[in-house]
Amino acid sequence: MKKIVILALVALALSGSIVAQEGHSSMGEARPEAQRPSPIALNPALGAEVGFVYEAFLSPHQEGGEEEDTPAFIPPQFRSTEPSVPRDQRTSRGHAVIEFTNDLSRAYVHLAVENVNPADVVMLHLHCGRPGQLGPIIIDFAHAGNIQDYLADGVMSIEITNADIEAVTTQSQGLIDAFTLGCPIVPSIPADKVKTIAGMELIARQGELYFNLHTAAQTYFGDIRGQFHRVEGGG
Repeated sequence: MKKIVILALVALALSGSIVAQEGHSSMGEARPEAQRPSPIALNPALGAEVGFVYEAFLSPHQEGGEEEDTPAFIPPQFRSTEPSVPRDQRTSRGHAVIEFTNDLSRAYVHLAVENVNPADVVMLHLHCGRPGQLGPIIIDFAHAGNIQDYLADGVMSIEITNADIEAVTTQSQGLIDAFTLGCPIVPSIPADKVKTIAGMELIARQGELYFNLHTAAQTYFGDIRGQFHRVEGGG
């Protein structure tokens, strides 16, 4: 008797699954489609077009400290190897733009710099953090190629996707990496990292995405930094 009941239940479950797969409601009779048209013309192809644009102007004055303020516990790879120059004496500047597609599948990053020697650049990142706050890395442009070559003419333009964000989160190996690589989705759960362009756009929308160009003389705080803001009418 038990076998008959079990077989009946399995058959019922399978029949419900088949009905659901055929596009019918498993909760009874299917409801009719609404007659109300979409207020916006539906066109999935528009997802590939740029819909959101953010801009940042990089300067030494957005950094939160001088290189001499680098904490003692910071590992060698994040410490300056050349004599640093105070912020007020640096003439380096930059202008950056990020374009996000409507479907948030990719972004286009553009950067122009002045009074920066490409040979001195040691790291180039997008970080998450509020103005004046040092935050973890969400994009490391060294994963895309040689950053000195990219900036040889003072201008860089690169397309990035989810894979570029995941490349940062998957390289974490130690305790310091856990806090410096990958941006948490919510601060209260630091281990749960943003892994999508959609997540990065949300960080930008909240005013917590910034560009940082690091040189041999300004490695920890960076040489120039720029906080992104939404461009009105941009996309």
